[in-house]
Amino acid sequence: MGEFKKLVLKQFPAVAEPESVDSRYWRKFQNPVTIKEYGSVSHVNFSPVRPHDVAVTSGSRVQIYSSVNGHVKKTISKFKESAYCGTFRDDGKLIVVGDGNGSVKVFELGGRALLRQFKGHTRSTHVSCFSMDRLHVLSASDDQTVRCWDLATETAVCVLEGHEDYIRTGTTVKASSDLFLTGSYDHTVRLWDFRTQSCVMKVDHGSPVESVVMFPAGSSCISAGSNIIKTWDVLQGGRLLNAVSNHQKTITCLVFDSNHRRLLSGSLDRQVKVYNIQDYKVVHSMSYAESILTLGLSPNEECLVAGMTGGYVSIRSRRTKEVDKMAIPPRPPRPGTYRYFQRGTSVRPEQDDLVVERTKHRSLAEYERYLRKFQYRNALDASLQTGRHVVITSLILELIHRDGLKIALSGRDENTLEPILKFLTKYVVDPRYTALLTDVCNVLLDIYASAVGESPKIDSLIGKLKSRIDYELLFQQQVFQLLGAMDMIFAASLPRPTSSVDSMSNRLRPNTESFS
Repeated sequence: MGEFKKLVLKQFPAVAEPESVDSRYWRKFQNPVTIKEYGSVSHVNFSPVRPHDVAVTSGSRVQIYSSVNGHVKKTISKFKESAYCGTFRDDGKLIVVGDGNGSVKVFELGGRALLRQFKGHTRSTHVSCFSMDRLHVLSASDDQTVRCWDLATETAVCVLEGHEDYIRTGTTVKASSDLFLTGSYDHTVRLWDFRTQSCVMKVDHGSPVESVVMFPAGSSCISAGSNIIKTWDVLQGGRLLNAVSNHQKTITCLVFDSNHRRLLSGSLDRQVKVYNIQDYKVVHSMSYAESILTLGLSPNEECLVAGMTGGYVSIRSRRTKEVDKMAIPPRPPRPGTYRYFQRGTSVRPEQDDLVVERTKHRSLAEYERYLRKFQYRNALDASLQTGRHVVITSLILELIHRDGLKIALSGRDENTLEPILKFLTKYVVDPRYTALLTDVCNVLLDIYASAVGESPKIDSLIGKLKSRIDYELLFQQQVFQLLGAMDMIFAASLPRPTSSVDSMSNRLRPNTESFS
């Protein structure tokens, strides 16, 4: 007697699209830690040096959180008004913060002393950062001015004017320490050159600019305002390269990944979207509980921080191989334990090793054991108990091939017939199973046609099956009528081609105007 072959499950086309590489990567940012601040979080910034602590600016203070465990490492609260835009220097030793009265303060992270305080702005300073040469501090304020401060002498090197409304965003250019990019509520993005102390590029975004970022080479920049993201070519004087709109509400922040190949945008619609820089298509989306005001990604891409309107800070971490290596190695198993005897089971053989193969006993499912014994009725009942429609339909197909479907359906009472009718009612209109289950319905009705009316439960289930099929037939009829109407509309909208016979008749038709 030949060996029994296991039931081959029928494969159907996948309904959902396969997950992309980007989705798998960004989905690893899991286990969000939520921290409540005293006010709305206006800015987050990661330290460029390890362990990449994050500065969270909220209310009248700046708190330094550990990106590893989310604990507070330092608190800076020497502000009478609201604090804005706490930003690290690229060596991670200093941090600069603007405040509500217009001053700009520089703190040392190793101590508590206030190193520098720059006074000159007359309104709130929402933009503050260090220049690329580490010798200057750049700031932009609601007084519509951009200032460059000398860190050593605590004086203003230059004051640049040109914006006509509040300046709420700005960024340095890594390619040059003399360039500074700002965005304002006057709908413009300006590139400033401190060597000439003038604006060298000006573009109109079309709406109040909330965030700007610059590519490392300085060849192009990106601005966000309203729900639109625009890319500008700096080398060609601000030519518009691309414009995309995928958010439903105002975009509040933009941030690059470490390789500048992906762009992340946060919005008031509580969504964070990841764009591919090559074609600016959305490759992944993340949802949050509150509207997003600011966004930060660590340089090693292990931590994603979002600041929200309700004063909440969400920290999402991504586990990497480097983190796994830093973990404590597992203790060796004690002799005599189960783990001790399982040593080496996960070791893969080398190419030159001699592998002794052994035949493993294949365990059969309950419906396969009944199928092996030709107990078709029990096999069908066991498959129905699994609740897996793929297994049930595959078993029905196997019974049809063995001419055992009628045997499996015969001799049933109302209790054993009920799960079959419920399954048919649920999946008979599924396009994947309609052809197969229609034949099962016909066989079932042929067997129990004479018993209709004897059981109220079975009569009710058969009535539901009939109603489901009638509704599907009506739906299909309406769909075909709609398709016919659409075909007529499309045909009428197309221009009618002029045939050679029509053109010949037009030429031979007499000109009545000449006779008149």
